[in-house]
Amino acid sequence: MSALAVRFAGITEGLPRAFWSLWAGMLVNRAGSFVVPLLFVYLTQQRGLDLPTAGLVASLFGAGSLGGTMLGGALADRLGRRATMLLALVTSSAFMMGLGFARELWQLASATLFLGFFSDMYRPASQALVADVVPPEHRVKAFSLQYWAANLGYAFAAVLGGFMAKRNFLALFIGDALTTLVLAAIIWRSVPESRPAEARDDKRGSVFTPFLDGKYLPFLLCNFALTLVFFQHLSAMPEDMRQKGLTTEHYGATVATNCLLIVLLQPLVTRWVKGIPRGVLLTVASSLTGLGFGAMALATTLPAYMATVAVWTLGEIIFAPVNASIVADLSPMHLRGRYQGAFSLTFSFGAMGAPSISMRLLPKTGLPVFWLICLVLCFVVAACQLAWGKNLPSPAPTEKP
Repeated sequence: MSALAVRFAGITEGLPRAFWSLWAGMLVNRAGSFVVPLLFVYLTQQRGLDLPTAGLVASLFGAGSLGGTMLGGALADRLGRRATMLLALVTSSAFMMGLGFARELWQLASATLFLGFFSDMYRPASQALVADVVPPEHRVKAFSLQYWAANLGYAFAAVLGGFMAKRNFLALFIGDALTTLVLAAIIWRSVPESRPAEARDDKRGSVFTPFLDGKYLPFLLCNFALTLVFFQHLSAMPEDMRQKGLTTEHYGATVATNCLLIVLLQPLVTRWVKGIPRGVLLTVASSLTGLGFGAMALATTLPAYMATVAVWTLGEIIFAPVNASIVADLSPMHLRGRYQGAFSLTFSFGAMGAPSISMRLLPKTGLPVFWLICLVLCFVVAACQLAWGKNLPSPAPTEKP
């Protein structure tokens, strides 16, 4: 057997058809994810909102996702993974179109709120399904492949979205809605319900259980703090680039750098860091995130911004499989959806808080000081993660390289 065939067999080993169907659908869906990365640009440049108002409206996406992730996790455990995903995808597609045709402020705000709600209802159910159908020893590989596909599609969407933003923004909304429906169709035809039978009758716990888990809560708090910095690439970073004379095409190319580096480097980095304690990896990743965003205070050209993105992207590459393995290890089977929902909730809070915080701080601090604040926050989180990570259990066995 050739080396390529051996490598391919190693990649596919332990991953069932349901996983690959979901993987393919995610790739298509993310390739059409045009709107959310450009939402702040759309609100300011197309709908003419001032910075504080645009920040508030953009934060409603995160506010909606708060309820969506909580309900999505609960429905995934009670109603089932498949039904929850289908409900979320079809409804979010409708609100995506609604946002594209909205003109009044209340219409923009309402559509953004409900789009965030139903878009993020999908995430905990999807992650719980992967944990259901993939054996523990192959979960790191499965989550890494999902993350890889999502970023490959997202890189395409960022480039095309930045190009189309100045030409026909409505086409981006239509394309985003259609690719969401494609993912729903794939799930309808090819992804069966995966909720374990033994978990269906276990009624212990609630949506609040993950937040009362002493081992899990510090992990959630640290991740939330980092998302407040990470989501600045959707609000403060485009504003920083605009003030320095760069365009939406430059912004799209910069965001695409993040995705392309993940596609190229994640398989390599995941293998390089194997065996290193997860607490140490979290610390390194947080530090890289802070350095990358902090360096934006010095960036003035497109290559410079790409370089800063490369630094925090390395942190993101390390985070992805480590976080996925931690959530899987600390989640009881009958509460798997709710633990995934709680983890997703940290991103929802970050997406809601990041634009609001940046647009309120920037007029007072200026961009250089703001990026310094981001750097300090990430270093504080890194120290906390190093201390917490000492009590982490050893990860599940990993696949052969």
